[in-house]
Amino acid sequence: MTSAVATPPADPSAPPKFAADIGGTWVRLRAGGADAPIERFRSPSRLNHPDRSVEDLREDMAELLCRAAPPGARTAISFGAAIDHLTGTVYGSAPLWGAEALPYDLGGELRRRRPDVEWVLVNDVTAALLDFAATRARSGTRRIGYLTISSGIAMRVADLDRTRIAVDEWGLQGEIGHLPAMVGPRSRLVGLPCACGAPDHLASIASGPGIANVARRLGVIEATAAEEWLPSALDVRHPDAVRLLEFCVEPIAHMIRTLWCLDPHLDLLGLGGGVVEGLGSHYVTELRRQLATATSYTDRGHSETWLDDRLVFCAPGRVDALRGAERLGDWAQGIMP
Repeated sequence: MTSAVATPPADPSAPPKFAADIGGTWVRLRAGGADAPIERFRSPSRLNHPDRSVEDLREDMAELLCRAAPPGARTAISFGAAIDHLTGTVYGSAPLWGAEALPYDLGGELRRRRPDVEWVLVNDVTAALLDFAATRARSGTRRIGYLTISSGIAMRVADLDRTRIAVDEWGLQGEIGHLPAMVGPRSRLVGLPCACGAPDHLASIASGPGIANVARRLGVIEATAAEEWLPSALDVRHPDAVRLLEFCVEPIAHMIRTLWCLDPHLDLLGLGGGVVEGLGSHYVTELRRQLATATSYTDRGHSETWLDDRLVFCAPGRVDALRGAERLGDWAQGIMP
């Protein structure tokens, strides 16, 4: 009979581990590693506290994290915002701080208050990508991406061969929702606003608020009712719902075609987020239909087998940003220019 291999004891000299996942509605904290319990409570955000100033909310956030981190801890923070991965400067987050556009050096503030702690901050999509890569990558996967479509749209790509997620000298990648939408000048969707205030972004059409924008522009339904109406309307193949979904999926399909054209080593792409999860099979079917349709000799359409091999739709709970933050240590200095 073979004996079980004993798990090596934890190194008592290693710094304590602390991870956090910060969103506009909830904060989740875990000290001690993956087997420790998770603390979950309301986030100090504009969404939860609309009466408080941005300055006060930022103070609350810094105080919360500094109070929670154990002495001498090595931290990994998944932060729901556009963030400079090199410094921890936050550029904006509507759920946390509304329309405030002045960058906030959260990483610097945390280091000033708690210099005993090693602070590492990444955006929540980077953390989600790390979790997706750890659970779904297979032998031979060279590059892997994760795309989230919810109140915003963002995507990151990891090079598994080099264990690296590249950034430029600004450290700010992944905010693809704020790229221009691929719509023609005569399109009925020109001029739709993004949550950031600018028009004609990808998120203006394809995010949760973007779907409401398109519903209003097409005269399909009141924008405030679109989120509740669309899933049940798609269940019965209501013509207006089918048309609305087609319009909103189209720029995402264009973007994925562009990715595959530019990066032939992108072997696996995960899709998640509230829009994908909320519309479920309807969203999956429409996106796959559009990606299977030839658009030119460079994009001749993709077969069902080809899409099955490269596109993964992530059910709720399958990708966890907190768990992804805890995997940051596996990447060492892998998030770098």
